[in-house]
Amino acid sequence: MAVTDSRRRIEVDRHAFLEYQISCPYCGAKVGPRAVTREHLDVPPNPPYAATVKCPKCGEIFEVLFRS
Repeated sequence: MAVTDSRRRIEVDRHAFLEYQISCPYCGAKVGPRAVTREHLDVPPNPPYAATVKCPKCGEIFEVLFRS
């Protein structure tokens, strides 16, 4: 069975993400809306509930889940 790296999915406040206050879990670079590669709109309460992000510094891809 494959083991998933716990850094691949982080839970953050949406407003902090919009203000670039969230750090990449791999290299520590600040990430925000410009790093989004895909928004996940299919789960309530308020879309987008999550986004796939590619770090502009190290290139790692991870998922950001927004807290309500």
